[in-house]
Amino acid sequence: MATKSGKYWVTWANAHAKNSNKVDDLEVTFRAAVKAFIKALKDAGATVDVSTTKRSDKRAYLFHWSWKISQGKCKPSDAKKMIGVDIEWNHGDLAKSKAGALEMVTGFGLAVPPRSINPPSLTSNHISGKAIDMTIIWTGTIKIKKKDGSEVSVTYSPNVNTNTVLHSIGDSYGVKKLKTDAPHWSYNGR
Repeated sequence: MATKSGKYWVTWANAHAKNSNKVDDLEVTFRAAVKAFIKALKDAGATVDVSTTKRSDKRAYLFHWSWKISQGKCKPSDAKKMIGVDIEWNHGDLAKSKAGALEMVTGFGLAVPPRSINPPSLTSNHISGKAIDMTIIWTGTIKIKKKDGSEVSVTYSPNVNTNTVLHSIGDSYGVKKLKTDAPHWSYNGR
């Protein structure tokens, strides 16, 4: 018998479909790029907090459908089934179904509008180890080295999605910003 969406699934995923926050769990080529970018950031005086690297496909499934249902972007009946995840998205009442999904979104700490306008992907680069979610902060203006060694002055902005100077530095290392999802960087910007 399927278990209805809600907090239970956050606990389940934390036991059976874990995220990693270790840079060493990334795909080898992307890992080298991320390590070099993070080193440049830290050398310049930035603080880097990595929240996610590699993600289980089951966790991605739970993220995707809980976000879409909770945000009213689809009906509970639209959610596809996944082998190994015996969840019931439809509680028989739309408000209850959305509430159950929202419990999951909150429990997982997913970014919702305005921080992210994208549902978490079912085919996320996190699954293949080619994406990282990280929060980068500093005070004022710092000089960060690009991959070629040149230094660039970057002023801190609380909205990382609009900090195109920082994006260009990451890009020089092969770490590309998804400009609609605050913490997300990947090998291809998706």
